[in-house]
Amino acid sequence: MTSKDRTSTICQVLYYFSVLSLYVVPLMLLGVWFYADQLVAGNGMIPDSMIQHPLPVTTKTFLVLLTAIMISPAYWGLFSLRRFLAACSTEDYLTLQNSRDLKRFAFGLMGTALISPITGAVLSVILTLHRPAGQKMLAINISSNQIILVAIGGLLFILANLLKRASLIADENAQIV
Repeated sequence: MTSKDRTSTICQVLYYFSVLSLYVVPLMLLGVWFYADQLVAGNGMIPDSMIQHPLPVTTKTFLVLLTAIMISPAYWGLFSLRRFLAACSTEDYLTLQNSRDLKRFAFGLMGTALISPITGAVLSVILTLHRPAGQKMLAINISSNQIILVAIGGLLFILANLLKRASLIADENAQIV
């Protein structure tokens, strides 16, 4: 009985963390808008001398849009994670809906990891767009963070499929009894 209480408690804590994340992510977009100059200068992917300072409003707008595109799969996945954790907090583990929610979260993680190199490349082009011909840059960045996110997303996808199988077995056993 104690392990169920711990599992439920951990799910509740993670639930509140996911709900908080749903509010923090849009605030991050505002942070990108207001502090884009410092973020770009500190990024290091593109030399500071190649970037126009201060950044024009159109460039800042593109930065916000690119950031929104990059984090949108993860944001979508956070909604599904919130539903999954809410169900687990009430000790409702073996349902098909939980399996679907966990799969959606996994796809959100993998989607963000796969989109981020593309958005980073587009960002480098936008930031050096004002430079003369021959000085524009295209920077493609694939990091271990993206590889880890894809791996974790794949693992969660497998666990969601196992959860689906377990829920089908539980439903079948409930019908027998």
